[in-house]
Amino acid sequence: MELLLKPSLCNKVKLYFFDAEVTIESDSREFIDLFTKMYSRFRKNEFPSLSKSQIKFSLITHPENPFGKPVLTCNDEVWPLNSPKLLEGFAYEYVLMSIITRIKSHLLIHAGVVSFNNHGVLIVADGGHGKTTLVLTLLKRGFRFLSDEMAALGRHDHLVYPFPRSLRIRKDTLPLVGFSVQNSKGDEWLDKLLLDIDNIQPDILGAKVPIDHIVFLQNGNDLTKKTEQGLTIFTDQMSEDVLNIIKNMNGVRNVRVATSNGFPITRLCAEKANKTLSKIETICAEHKILVLDVLKGSEDSPSFKGNPELLPIPVSQAAVALLGNYQGSYKSKILQEEFKGSSVQLFMELSNIIAQARCYYLTVGPLQDMADLVCAKVCP
Repeated sequence: MELLLKPSLCNKVKLYFFDAEVTIESDSREFIDLFTKMYSRFRKNEFPSLSKSQIKFSLITHPENPFGKPVLTCNDEVWPLNSPKLLEGFAYEYVLMSIITRIKSHLLIHAGVVSFNNHGVLIVADGGHGKTTLVLTLLKRGFRFLSDEMAALGRHDHLVYPFPRSLRIRKDTLPLVGFSVQNSKGDEWLDKLLLDIDNIQPDILGAKVPIDHIVFLQNGNDLTKKTEQGLTIFTDQMSEDVLNIIKNMNGVRNVRVATSNGFPITRLCAEKANKTLSKIETICAEHKILVLDVLKGSEDSPSFKGNPELLPIPVSQAAVALLGNYQGSYKSKILQEEFKGSSVQLFMELSNIIAQARCYYLTVGPLQDMADLVCAKVCP
C-alpha cells in the first residue's frame, strides 16, 4: 500500500521533538506549510546525543488513492478520513498526540511555562482559566517564554525545557495584556491567530531552567466543589450505542450532544476525568469513531473577575494535579512500556521531579492582580 501512496506525497518536512525524529509527508503543500509554521522551532536537532525513535506520518488528501478517501498514516497505523473537513483539525491534533505518546526523554504536561532569573514557573490550568493570557501578562513583566501549552519536564536533570510551538490565541488577547495589535499579524487557523513568540515580542524565548514554582489556576468555586471535571469530546460521528455506554459509566453525569460544523460534540462531567476519557477513547476506537479533539474544563473566555488569592499546597497534591494534566495519556510509551501501565510509578516520578518546587492554587481574578501575586513569589 505504501508504494501506491508514495509517488503523490511530494511535500515533506522533518522535525525533532527531544528523542523523537518526525517525518511528515503529504500531497498537500498547504498542510505541510501550516504544520511547519506551527513547529518552525523544531526543525533543528537540539538534542543530538539522544537516541531517536523514528515516526513517519503520511497524509494524502486527494481521494484518488487505494482507500478512495483522504487518509492519514502513522508508521503502521492507518486512519481513513470520511470527510475532508476532518483534515484541518484532526490531522494536526493526531500528529501532535502521536508524537507526544512516543517521547520518553521528557514528561509532557499541559501547562504554560515562563522563567525569571533562572526560576522556572509552570502555569497549569484547564480551558477557560486564562493560562495563555497570564503567560503573556508575565512576559510584559520581564519574564521569559518557554511555552504557553506544554511543559517538557526533563526526566534525568529535572529541568523544564522550552516547547515553543507557535501560539494559537484569540484575536482580542494581545490588546488585553498590552501588546500592540500591529504585532498580531499572522495566519488564522480555526478562528485563532497563529503566531510565533517573536511576532509578539522578539528575543524573549528562554532556556531550560529549574522548576521552582507551580501555579494551578482555579475559578473561585473550583476549590470547594466536588472533584468532577468537564470534558468536551469532538468526534467524526456518534452512535446511540456508544452514547448509551458513556451515559451508563460510573461517575459520569450530564451527558449531552451538540453539533458543530456537521460534527457531534459530546459534553459531560466525570468524577475521574482521565480514566473516563481513556475508556471513551477505547470504546470509540472499537466502534470506528475518530476522536478529533478533547477539551477539559470550559471552552469560554475567562472573565477575570473576583478576588485572586494564592494558596500554598503540598508537593504531593501538586503531583496529583499534574498527573491529571499529563499529555501522554494511557497510550504513553513511558506508561505502557516502562511502568507497565502503573500510574503510581508515573506519580512517583512526577513527585521526584518537582520535589523542590513551591506549589500554589491561584484563584482567577483581574490579570494584573494575578500577575502581582506571582511576581511577589518569583521576583520579590
